[in-house]
Amino acid sequence: MSARDSEVVELDGPPQFTYGEKVISRKYVKNDGTYPLRDIGEVLVHKGDVGYVTSIGSFLQQFYIYGVDFVDRGCLVGMKGRELESLDQTSNEKGESIMKITLRKDKNGNLSVYVPKKDLEQDVVFTEKATLWGGQITLGNGWKLQLPEMAVDTPMPITIEATKLNEE
Repeated sequence: MSARDSEVVELDGPPQFTYGEKVISRKYVKNDGTYPLRDIGEVLVHKGDVGYVTSIGSFLQQFYIYGVDFVDRGCLVGMKGRELESLDQTSNEKGESIMKITLRKDKNGNLSVYVPKKDLEQDVVFTEKATLWGGQITLGNGWKLQLPEMAVDTPMPITIEATKLNEE
């Protein structure tokens, strides 16, 4: 059973989408009278239309509202996260996100990760394998990432695809 809208406070966490992210509509959006020069009830966005997140706001101090520009339709509409799906993030058969990250090593040998889509930079606080590649790492924010197999002497910084493991 899922929580009702009134029980969810999305603003307690980070936004689900980022500026410029390519998304697809999971629902039809009709004009409720707030879109000028269009008839009330007119479909503004069809299920499956592709757009880009241009703004992130909030509604009722509870929800993120994403301003999405549906370029092919010529309209900009506000949508809840549950009404959208990212086309920029991919996932594997387990539902784990596959994301591009940049892995760096400073002059002292400390590792850090930058995730461009989330504009997130975190120190690596744990590495499963001494050789790093093919093992899991844990970031300062608690994220666990699975790194691909690579040669031990792979130079850094390097941008790779890593799998964000689901919380257990």
